Amino acid sequence: MRAEDVRRWADNWRAAEERSRRSGEPALEPAVAWRQALSLFALVGRLVGWPVEPDQIRRREDAAAAETWTRLRAAYRRRA
Repeated sequence: MRAEDVRRWADNWRAAEERSRRSGEPALEPAVAWRQALSLFALVGRLVGWPVEPDQIRRREDAAAAETWTRLRAAYRRRA
């Protein structure tokens, strides 16, 4: 992950928090949020099955991360 990705994520998070504060709606109680999240998981399970199949982009990113870790481990072992 690049530094600019982290900055963009943090900026988006702050912007979402600000929109939430300005909306005037109270935050969900944790128990309500959990019930809604579990309901959403149940709905997804009924619609497409569970676990949800990762998309092609996620698979490609996971493969790139695994390859990077493999190279790092190999380089570290050579130095040790």
